[in-house]
Amino acid sequence: MKTYKLIFLFALALAVTACSDDNYSPTDDTQTTDDTTGGGDPDPTDDTTGGGDPDPDPDPVDFTDKLSELPVFQGNLSDLTPRDGVYLYELNSGLFTDYAAKQRLIRLPNGQAMEYAGDDQLPDFPDNTLIAKTFYYNIDDRDPFLGKQIIETRILLKLAGEWLAADYLWNDEQTEAFYDEDGGEVPISYIDSNGVTRNVDYLIPSRSECIVCHFNNAITTPIGPKLRSMNFNPNNEYVNINQLQYFMNEGILTFAPDPASLPLLPDWEDDAAYTLEERARAYMDINCAHCHNPDGVVGTFNMDFRYETPFDDSGIYANRGEIEARTLSTLVNYRMPQLGRTVVHEEAVTMLVEYLESLD
Repeated sequence: MKTYKLIFLFALALAVTACSDDNYSPTDDTQTTDDTTGGGDPDPTDDTTGGGDPDPDPDPVDFTDKLSELPVFQGNLSDLTPRDGVYLYELNSGLFTDYAAKQRLIRLPNGQAMEYAGDDQLPDFPDNTLIAKTFYYNIDDRDPFLGKQIIETRILLKLAGEWLAADYLWNDEQTEAFYDEDGGEVPISYIDSNGVTRNVDYLIPSRSECIVCHFNNAITTPIGPKLRSMNFNPNNEYVNINQLQYFMNEGILTFAPDPASLPLLPDWEDDAAYTLEERARAYMDINCAHCHNPDGVVGTFNMDFRYETPFDDSGIYANRGEIEARTLSTLVNYRMPQLGRTVVHEEAVTMLVEYLESLD
């Protein structure tokens, strides 16, 4: 356990050092910008898609002190209503964060699009892409109309070819969220879908902790919006067809093939459509593989939990006891994942333990 902790802390230091310039404070005057226009601001008309010169972006993006100053939401901020040109997206299997609900949004610069990169992984995003993820709890999951407590909105922003990360913490009045680098702890009490009152000491990541999960191949990168994770019909208030097809229809995803020809990461909760192994591997992919892959922050541990990795190369069998013990634990320096959770994901871990014990 001590050895694992030391290696993890060393990897954390490495990630922070490697990505120390990949985050920008609104008060920092040394942020990287594209100075090809003779000024100090990024050129929002820079054509990186090869499709001709798009119209200038009416809202070129940079980090601000307040969330309301970013082109993400419109109207009453706490309603979380996306602005025109900001798209909701959902994942077929999502990352667990102490049962928090999440709203995921993406904003692309005017006239530009995500480009199919030839596989089912992340598409190519143009500069000035903004990805927002807001974390909240319903007061009562049985009736979302009773309101919610919004905790944080995490922002990834691509500038000059690099992804930058920032976090905005919501005030108690739920009227504004402010740029923050320190993280912290917020006590939460809510009623779950079974009518049980749950209490969570929700952990907000610090700037350096954000980098750890988003550290891949020595650069900061998104985790969730892979094509295979979005290749389904979310049936939400905005989209009732295949999500990738909707993006293509809207012109914000280009050069992609028919979604039917692309893989779909299994929904770990769907035991009717998928085998136990498929569900377990999908859960480990979205919750563990951003660190446990050869280019991740703990890539030297000989564990590769990406869904596409053959079982014999994954390290799952050799580490099955350790995986089970750590996912069942809430000890700060032992639990897995170490960041983003303080409680056990009961439903998922029951499924995962069943899978791991079936390997014996």
